[in-house]
Amino acid sequence: MKKLITFIFFIFFATFTCILTCRNHDENTSNVTQNSTNNKNLNILPLGDSRVEGATSNSVSYRHELWKHLVTNNWSFDFIGTQQDNTNYPYLLDKVFDPDHEGIGGYKTEDILNNITSVIQEVGVPDIVLLGIGGNDLLAEIPISESINNISETIDFLQNENPSVYIFIEKIAPGRSDIMTPENNNTFLSFNNNITTLAETKTNTTSKVIPVDMSENWSDNYFADTIHYNLLGAKEVANRYFYSLQEHISDLN
Repeated sequence: MKKLITFIFFIFFATFTCILTCRNHDENTSNVTQNSTNNKNLNILPLGDSRVEGATSNSVSYRHELWKHLVTNNWSFDFIGTQQDNTNYPYLLDKVFDPDHEGIGGYKTEDILNNITSVIQEVGVPDIVLLGIGGNDLLAEIPISESINNISETIDFLQNENPSVYIFIEKIAPGRSDIMTPENNNTFLSFNNNITTLAETKTNTTSKVIPVDMSENWSDNYFADTIHYNLLGAKEVANRYFYSLQEHISDLN
């Protein structure tokens, strides 16, 4: 009888210990999930040219793939912009894709600068800007110094409107390898190096300008044509944006 009582007590103790351990594990897991999401609703402005828009019939924007990352990781956010993506995307977790953006095919850095005031007046002030611009400047052979100055003034405006804005700026992906001559490569590398320097210069105590490298380990398999993304390329760009956003999430809360 004594042995039976001892055995029953052992079973009860083991079961209680297991429940307590599992409960602590679940709480820790929940904390990890909560720590990976943001606490406030963030207005996100995807800003740039046709790579942001997904302008041509066979090209794809990164925005939908990034939206899927944010939704599945419980981000509270709202894409903003004066433009609308009319593509029919499937529901995700009972949510409808947010189509707002500010990507316009053919836009150069000068166009972004000239129109940013009216955009902010119409859609409101962003907490986060995803800035992908510069490729059309390079194609038009606009001096890099002029392009960088346009971007610099755009950043100044955004930081003046929101002193705590976070700007994730692309070190842009190259064109397909068959159009990248040695001269084009040199110009492209110089532009991206200037983007890195600009980001360092414009970052301050309340507002960060964060370069996101889209050029490293880029592949021709990511192209729908000579310069625009296919779905694989869009996913790659979205991944790189999301990793950078995740890295800075604690700063954004």
